[in-house]
Amino acid sequence: MGFDPLLPKFLFAVVVFRKISKPAIERKFEVYKKWGWSEKEIWEAFRRYPGIVLEEKIAGIMDFLVNEMGFESSLLANQPFLLARSLEKRIVPRGLFAQDLLSQGLIKSFGLSALFNTSEMVFVERFVNRYEDKAAELLSLYKEKTNLAVGGTYRSGYL
Repeated sequence: MGFDPLLPKFLFAVVVFRKISKPAIERKFEVYKKWGWSEKEIWEAFRRYPGIVLEEKIAGIMDFLVNEMGFESSLLANQPFLLARSLEKRIVPRGLFAQDLLSQGLIKSFGLSALFNTSEMVFVERFVNRYEDKAAELLSLYKEKTNLAVGGTYRSGYL
C-alpha cells in the first residue's frame, strides 16, 4: 500500500481495514471505479487520506463536484482531502458561491485546495471580502448558499 508505518495515517488505515469487510471494501472501490478512477488512483488516494471510504459520502461529493461543478473525476483522485469535507457545510456552499463569482467575472478560476481546504475565516477573507467593493451583496449571497446547502434542496438532493 505504500504507507509509512511511523505515521499516524498508517494506524488509521489499519483501523479502517479491520472494521470493514472485504465485500464492503470492494463495494467502496466500485463507487470510485464508477467515477473513472483506476485501482492505482484509489489506493493512492486512500494512502494519502485513509478516511475516504464512506460510500454515500463519496457518491454525494463526487456527484456535486463532477456533475454540478464540472471537475474531472481524476483531478479529485489527486486531492482526496475533498472527500473528507462536509458536503452540506463546505463543498456545496463554497462551490455554488465560486460559480457565482465566476459568472460575475470576479474570478477566472480557482484551486480546489484554496476553495475547499481553507478555514472559514480564510475563505471569507479570500473570496468574499476581497470583492466586497465590486459586489456588496457577496457576503449575503454566501450566507444564502450556506443556508441552502445545510437546510435546503442540496442536502436532500445529494445525501
